[in-house]
Amino acid sequence: MGDAIPWPSAISPGRWVDADGTSWRLRGGEPPVKRVEHLLRSPDVPVLHFYGPDAPTEVAAADREALWQRVRPYLRQTVQEPDDHTSFDVAEFKDDRRRYMLVIEESR
Repeated sequence: MGDAIPWPSAISPGRWVDADGTSWRLRGGEPPVKRVEHLLRSPDVPVLHFYGPDAPTEVAAADREALWQRVRPYLRQTVQEPDDHTSFDVAEFKDDRRRYMLVIEESR
């Protein structure tokens, strides 16, 4: 068929280096839904959204509520549409300065 294009991921390797050169490390497994919501609503926590082969986008504070409304049903496993193959993986990362970052990886 053709060569598959790898999608970037921070969760799979457990590390991410941002554009400023800061190295982030995966912190534990998938955080509880309440923790994800807390991190999304914290203005001092960067949120990266990975989707597709392009670099991730940093989610602006004004766009976080809309992203939360999309992600929440999948994390709570309340989406059961037969033709919906969307999934979200979420993870919490930490840097050497003890700052947090939330990563959301979307696949379809």
